[in-house]
Amino acid sequence: MVRVGLSSAPGVNLTEQIDNVFDQLINKIEHADFDTRPFLKQLNVLGRYEPIKRNVYCTKRRIEDYGISCHCKPSPGSSVVCGRDCHCGMLFSCCSSQCECDDTCTNKSFQHRPLKKTKLIKTEKCGHGLVAEDEIKKGEFVIEYVGEVIDDRTCENRLWTMKRLLDTDFYLCEVSSNMVIDATNKGNRSRFINHSCEPNTAMQKWTVDGETRVGIFALRDIKIGEELTYDYKFVQFGAAQVCHCGSSNCRKMLGTTKYSGSSQNHHAKKKKRKTSCENCIQQFLRLWHPHKKMYVGCWIIDFDQETKMHTLKFNDLHTEKFNLKEEEWHFLEVDFDED
Repeated sequence: MVRVGLSSAPGVNLTEQIDNVFDQLINKIEHADFDTRPFLKQLNVLGRYEPIKRNVYCTKRRIEDYGISCHCKPSPGSSVVCGRDCHCGMLFSCCSSQCECDDTCTNKSFQHRPLKKTKLIKTEKCGHGLVAEDEIKKGEFVIEYVGEVIDDRTCENRLWTMKRLLDTDFYLCEVSSNMVIDATNKGNRSRFINHSCEPNTAMQKWTVDGETRVGIFALRDIKIGEELTYDYKFVQFGAAQVCHCGSSNCRKMLGTTKYSGSSQNHHAKKKKRKTSCENCIQQFLRLWHPHKKMYVGCWIIDFDQETKMHTLKFNDLHTEKFNLKEEEWHFLEVDFDED
């Protein structure tokens, strides 16, 4: 503690002493031999963030109506609707008021928020982590990734600030062009989920009432006491980090792609996908249609070796040709097993 004093002796100018107080403080502090950054970083590890349940928008909220709806009805002997064959679920869209399903709908993970119980732990090499306190089945919703929704420019400014402070703890999730979720200052327990090159959960982008949100879903059955992990796949900003996941498929280093300074450019490059004509026929896709400006479901029914074009059949049975290397799409699992 730094102390400074004022004298009450006769003849001493009290006003002059007060003017010199700040000079005394500065002179004493200048010679202190300590670095505040590790201390501040330690304070921020656990409690120095504001817990929130929903995203906080620091930029304009984007609501887009893709016109996706379902016509699911309860099947004989079943008490719920909207299973794996739900049109909305196949397109990563939660059912809304436009759908014909009722309150027994199972495709409202974000609205009903059936969060799994988790516990915060301290790991040996990766700081804090999150373990399951419930058994989690493959495909189940675990938790939503929430934080401050910011644009690319704000994201870049925050990254430069972190670099100057030598802070290597990133809580940034790029959702789409000019939309990033930053859980550094505001978030929930999802921010403590560690990376693994062989994870047991994955992030998925879903549309909820026209709003894009990010959920974490189980890739396989997860036992009680097992640590939750997902593949960060983050864009490198500064020096690469050593991976401590310990999996048999460990890539050893995190962050192999240099940050170019523009998340928008990076997003455009990510959209191009390598495809293989031998194993894609009859696969079901979730495709971002460039003209309809919405996600649509379709089947791959043919591939032309010469033109490298895939023929896709849509739900209304019409067909179109696409070069899937130039489009944004994802494989969807369709279960044809009968109960």
